[in-house]
Amino acid sequence: MQPRVCLFAAYLCTAALLAAQSTGGASQSTGSASQSTGSSSQSTGSSSQSTSTSSSSTSSSADKGLHTYVRRLSVGATLSVVGLSLVKGSSSTTTTTVNSATTTETDLSTSGASSRIGYGLTVQAAITEHFAVAVGGFLRRAGYIESNSQTTTVTTFINAVPQTTTTTTSTRVDVRARLVDVPVTVRWYGKGRHTAGKRWFVEGGGAWRDVENLKSSLSATDASGNNTCCTFNTVQAAHKQARGVVAGAGAQFIDPFGIRVIPEVRYIRWLTPIFDDPTTRTQRNQVEAELTLSF
Repeated sequence: MQPRVCLFAAYLCTAALLAAQSTGGASQSTGSASQSTGSSSQSTGSSSQSTSTSSSSTSSSADKGLHTYVRRLSVGATLSVVGLSLVKGSSSTTTTTVNSATTTETDLSTSGASSRIGYGLTVQAAITEHFAVAVGGFLRRAGYIESNSQTTTVTTFINAVPQTTTTTTSTRVDVRARLVDVPVTVRWYGKGRHTAGKRWFVEGGGAWRDVENLKSSLSATDASGNNTCCTFNTVQAAHKQARGVVAGAGAQFIDPFGIRVIPEVRYIRWLTPIFDDPTTRTQRNQVEAELTLSF
């Protein structure tokens, strides 16, 4: 009886030992599978990171390779030459009969004394690929000389013989002023700002003008030929400010140093005259050629 009990106990021990080994192996297998899954996840994450890095590198290279031919914001020095004098000159003659014996003839004439060369700055801001806003500020020198001569003729009769006496008086006014012109235009370029090559543009907008530093001197000559000089600052502008309408066209070229060379032709129709006398008027139709070196 005892040998059977011993054999049965030995059988149970052996079965328990085999079961324990089998469970441990399964656990080890499960752990290995988990480790394998974790390794696979790490490998997938590394692949994703590599793909993301490659994509970022490609995007950065593309951005660096994009060249701008019309800058987002640019400032340039501009030289402007007007085709017509800033102040138009003319002349007029008026004869007045005071009475049957006296007549007065008034000769009024104006000659322009303005500089046709102006200078300033042009600032441009690109809004889209084809549109930009340009604002300029230019200084110009305007002036004129106005002469006023009055000749008085008096006829008297002595013993029925007519005697004529003529006397002349005159004045001369010399006027100088500085004009500040500010055109504001919208430009449309024929090529996008990132497209290589030269390009042309058209523009339209408005302009504002202000007169500064107005100076004048008046000299007079009496009937005896005596000259009196001078009375200063006797002339005032008809309008201190003026508004205008602008239209123009031009082109942009880039030299080997990267400087933008911009020639342009512009027309301004001034709606308000600065000077407005019978023989003295500022030019209403202003045609100008400009050259801008932009950086």
